[in-house]
Amino acid sequence: MKDECLLLGYITDAFSLDGTFKVLSKTDFAETRYQKGKEVFLCSPNTKERIVVTVEAYRGSGMFDFVKVQGVNSKEEALAYKGYEIKAEKDYDSLEKDEYYFVDLVGCKILDDKGQELGEVSQVEEFPAQLTLRVKRKGKEDFFVPFIKAFIRRVDISKKEIEINVIGGML
Repeated sequence: MKDECLLLGYITDAFSLDGTFKVLSKTDFAETRYQKGKEVFLCSPNTKERIVVTVEAYRGSGMFDFVKVQGVNSKEEALAYKGYEIKAEKDYDSLEKDEYYFVDLVGCKILDDKGQELGEVSQVEEFPAQLTLRVKRKGKEDFFVPFIKAFIRRVDISKKEIEINVIGGML
C-alpha cells in the first residue's frame, strides 16, 4: 500500500476572518476525521510539502466542510493554503474484520475462482443496497461486482487481489 493517508478534501477558499478553511469534502466520515484535537495534514499539490496541523473546530454543510486549525488565524493565512489537500493517516486498527478503505480496493486485480484475471477495480460505488466494485477491462465494457460475501471470495490488499464468484450475466 503506497499511500498511508486518506484524502479528506480540497481547500477551496477561506470561509471567515478567523482563518477557517472552506473544504470540498471527499470523506464520508468528516465528523470523525475533524474531531477537535485530531491531527491532519495540509498537503501541497505542487511541492508535496506536508504540514501537520491540529483541528480546532469543524462544521459541515452539504458538500463542504468548514475546518479551523491551530496556527491559521486570518483569512489571508487561510488563503495561502487554497488548492491544498487535507489528508489524515489511515487507522487500520479501527477497521473491523472484512472492512477496507475504498482507496485500498481501487487498483486491485479481480480474479475468478481459477485465478484468471478479469480486470481491475477502477472505483468503489455506493448504491442504496450495497457497495459495488466497478471493474475496468481491456477492450471490453466495465462490469460490476456487489461487495458482499455472496460474490467476494477473498480480499488480499497486500497483493492487490480480490477473488470473486462469477455468475451468469455478470461479465
